[in-house]
Amino acid sequence: MMLRFRFPLSLAGLVLAAAVPAQTPPPAPVDLDAVQLQQIAPVQWTPGSVISRSDADVAGEQAGKLVLLAEVGDRVDRGAVLARIDDRQLKLAVEEAQAARARIVAQRAYTRAQETRLSQLAGQGTVSRAQADEVAAQAKMIDQELASAEVALRQARLRLDNAVVRAPFAGTVVARLLDIGEYLSPGAAVVRLVDTHHPEIEVRAPVALAEFARPGQHVEVRHRGQTLGGTIRAWVPVGDTVSRQFELRVALNNAELPIGAAVEVGMPSSDPREALTVSRDALVLRPGERYVLRVGEDGTTQRVDVEPGGGQGDRIEVAGALQPGEKLVVRGAERLRPGQTVRVAGAMAASTSAEGS
Repeated sequence: MMLRFRFPLSLAGLVLAAAVPAQTPPPAPVDLDAVQLQQIAPVQWTPGSVISRSDADVAGEQAGKLVLLAEVGDRVDRGAVLARIDDRQLKLAVEEAQAARARIVAQRAYTRAQETRLSQLAGQGTVSRAQADEVAAQAKMIDQELASAEVALRQARLRLDNAVVRAPFAGTVVARLLDIGEYLSPGAAVVRLVDTHHPEIEVRAPVALAEFARPGQHVEVRHRGQTLGGTIRAWVPVGDTVSRQFELRVALNNAELPIGAAVEVGMPSSDPREALTVSRDALVLRPGERYVLRVGEDGTTQRVDVEPGGGQGDRIEVAGALQPGEKLVVRGAERLRPGQTVRVAGAMAASTSAEGS
């Protein structure tokens, strides 16, 4: 009895399902960016090394046995103690210089008093003028001795101050060049100090590129597949006669790389020229395929094959059937297909509407 009713019910369900129209998927949310016509220059990738702007073998000025030395890895501020020598003899020398000065000060006071007294007596005719002049000359000589004693005291204090080796800049101790107990000679380095917070890139580029490099010029830096921004801080307009290279220093823009890291710097190899550029995010790269998705007036996507060229910042030169101002998908292009309808997402939609009005 039940078998006779199952088939009609199933058939009715299929009829109802067929009667429901298929729903069109909603437009995919995307972000857009415009094709731009801008000045761009081809680049030649040149190897470089990340160095510190402040990297020094810090030396001591005073001879003596080391009794204190900073540890490798210590982070120090400017003026912090890096090393200290045994200063007992130097302290005794300061005390000796202080005593010598005090003796001359006392002698000077006595001689000045004698000069005043004999000058008065010479005026009264009690003593000869020659005696008074002799004491006055002695007083002047003692003044010179006092000046010499004060210089000697300052020198003794300076030698005592130099018993401590201080950091000339904030940085990290990366190497000990002597050890505690060793004798420090004047001018000998005790530690290597490196400022790791202000890196820059040292580049030796072919002399042929020198005419296209200028201080303040933006360049790209590549490190382990990552592209960073940099600015030419300085360059030496003198090439090496053997290597035919010249030196540049490139400052990193809002990025820190470890000192000693190997990088590549995109050096301009010709004068800038006008070219079509797109956002790097708009470029879809697949095996054997390089294309962008253009969004038409009706909101549908169109595939445009392109040939990438040189890059500049977050944009890249392309050759293809594109015009300045055309909108390209920059987010989600990998999962879209040509002819699919899209809508502008979030804040980008408000920006696009404002441009249209």
